[in-house]
Amino acid sequence: MAVAALLPAWLHLPSRVLCIWDSGMLFFLLMSWWVMLRATPETMRLNAQRQDEGRLVILSLVTTAACASIFAIGFMLKDAKSGSGSILILHVILAAFTILGSWLLVHTIFALHYAHGYYQDGSQSLEEAKAEGLDFPGDIEPDYWDFLYFSFVIGMTSQVSDVQIESRSMRRLALLHGVLSFFFNTAIVAMSINLIAGLIQGG
Repeated sequence: MAVAALLPAWLHLPSRVLCIWDSGMLFFLLMSWWVMLRATPETMRLNAQRQDEGRLVILSLVTTAACASIFAIGFMLKDAKSGSGSILILHVILAAFTILGSWLLVHTIFALHYAHGYYQDGSQSLEEAKAEGLDFPGDIEPDYWDFLYFSFVIGMTSQVSDVQIESRSMRRLALLHGVLSFFFNTAIVAMSINLIAGLIQGG
């Protein structure tokens, strides 16, 4: 609401929506990474139990919103092509920031979801958690860095690496993540071509 009130009146609706979305997205990412990078397996268990309810709804809404923001960029660039060169450059920068931020947001949300699924029961031993979720190499309990690694590998390659999936629910989630990543990365390539074309036409 604060960002919406500060935006200039000459901005078109798609640009205003993306500015508001980017502000909320940046705040969420900064807060999430601040918590994740300071957490221990013990605090992760507590977070997983406190935040278990509604996490599927949050995952669905944020992922849908991130994908919708990619399509909103197309409408914004279409309007920007009729503007001046400086306006076009500003729109291209906004579009590029939205693409990068949405990509980071989706895989960060999936990393949180994997971690909460792994530590959903605070009484689980490490062996029980492996049997019901993911098997990370080594004997130490995984932290958020490990789940970020697992999530971003799927996000970049649409496949897993050295982390073994040991449960049906995690396998289904990884399948959804991989399929979504494929279409999301395809959309990024398409939008990047559109950005380059916009710059060439603007020049």
